[in-house]
Amino acid sequence: MPVLPCLRPAALLGLLAASACSYDLNERPTAGAGAAGADRPDATAAPLREVRWELRELAGQPAPATAETPFLTLRDGRPRAEGRAGCNRFSGPYTLSAAGELRLGPLVSTRSVCPDLPTEGTFLQALNQARRYRIRGNTLSLYATDTLAAPLAQLQAVAE
Repeated sequence: MPVLPCLRPAALLGLLAASACSYDLNERPTAGAGAAGADRPDATAAPLREVRWELRELAGQPAPATAETPFLTLRDGRPRAEGRAGCNRFSGPYTLSAAGELRLGPLVSTRSVCPDLPTEGTFLQALNQARRYRIRGNTLSLYATDTLAAPLAQLQAVAE
């Protein structure tokens, strides 16, 4: 039975929409043949590793002003996360088990007393809860479950 001419564009749009929803352009391999460019989906995106990622947003709110800007750096040669949560430094292992998946920790930190402890605690909690990530341009978003939810934290790539 032939398809009515007026239904052909609608059918074509339906097929295109279904295929577009099943492929995430931001997902990148972290192992195998495509891993060399895994952190760079395009020429304008910052790489995930060996970049200083400074905190810009935490739990949906602009990052509070602190004496030291909280940041995260993922080392490439060894799977090590390190940074500053405010006045205290932290470090620990990380794993990239699949495209878009990132697990930090367990993270350990120094224990200096400082006025920014609530922000530090929230930042470290967000890092420990992160399971997925997405990079768009120079912004790294960390997510607890999927990248459709609100990010736990957003960080911006800056020159070291």
